[in-house]
Amino acid sequence: MTFIAKKNKLHKISAWFSDKRLHILGWTIFIFYEAIIIGIFVGRFSTLSTYVIFYSLNIATFYFHAHVVLAFALKKINERWWKLPLFILLELGAYLILTVCLDYIVINYTDYNGPIKLIFNAAFFAAPIYRAIYFMCFATSYYFLLNFLEERKKIEDLEKQRLNNIIQIAKSENAFLKAQIQPHLLFNTLDFIYQNAKDSSPVAAEAIHSLAEMMRYSVDGNQDKEFILLDEEINQVENLINLHQLRKDHQVQLRFWYDDEIRNVKIIPLVLTILVENMFKHGELLTALHPAEVNLSLKNGQLIIETSNLIKAIKDNSGLGSGMENIKKRLAYTYGNNAEFSYFTDSDQYFRVMLVIKI
Repeated sequence: MTFIAKKNKLHKISAWFSDKRLHILGWTIFIFYEAIIIGIFVGRFSTLSTYVIFYSLNIATFYFHAHVVLAFALKKINERWWKLPLFILLELGAYLILTVCLDYIVINYTDYNGPIKLIFNAAFFAAPIYRAIYFMCFATSYYFLLNFLEERKKIEDLEKQRLNNIIQIAKSENAFLKAQIQPHLLFNTLDFIYQNAKDSSPVAAEAIHSLAEMMRYSVDGNQDKEFILLDEEINQVENLINLHQLRKDHQVQLRFWYDDEIRNVKIIPLVLTILVENMFKHGELLTALHPAEVNLSLKNGQLIIETSNLIKAIKDNSGLGSGMENIKKRLAYTYGNNAEFSYFTDSDQYFRVMLVIKI
């Protein structure tokens, strides 16, 4: 065995003794106390080998009863009534058999010269049964103490987890408040720029106003709601169109059709806005002969949203598929079979989207 292996083995032994030090100390005190009391009471002491043999049996009985018999017998509540008495009787029987065997070994193979003889009468069996019950009672107390400590530790762990959750919630609320402050600071700055630019540069001021409205809508608390009025989405689409018109000197060819009554229909947030954003990102919207269209209509209790746009000659499909799939998943989660969503590219290189929602 190498030096390192020996060192590891010694370390494990040392760790085991350190972990069991209270058990070792408790048994040492108990054995010395009981041996001295019994020795004084009967007027004689047994040999060291006798103490070692019988206390080894008693200690083994203690831990076997606590960790095996009770743990197994009390595991299922509806089986305790027959398992517990059966296992205790079997344990007492095993203890008696081992005691007889050990008595035989001690009497015949050690230097024992005490009064105990192998005479199988009531008095001979009474003593080991008493000792077995004596240590089993201690083991039962030990078992329930371990369970009590284990349950208390679980409660303490749950309490720590609850406190950690409270701390995390507080941190999240603090972060949320900070996140709220930063956008409002930006909105106030944009509003200041707008107020100072609307007279000297009305086009820039209008662009700033549209941008501020869109950003405010994106970070507003309305997005936490499950449904919003289509009126809010329409306003953001109009701001988006206006912003792009200002950027492209009013050359954007996009027709936005809807009736005013449709504004009162409720829908999940950011569906219409994202569809129109994808048109600006991936569509060719500057060709007068091929204008893009967005149509909103109500027919037979159904909200119908249709978009169509010519695809750019140089395609940029980054984010298009994921954006559409995200809308599809959100619609399926909210509306289930009450929503039909499809999109495709036709032979004329038009990208078309059709969304039908039963109201």
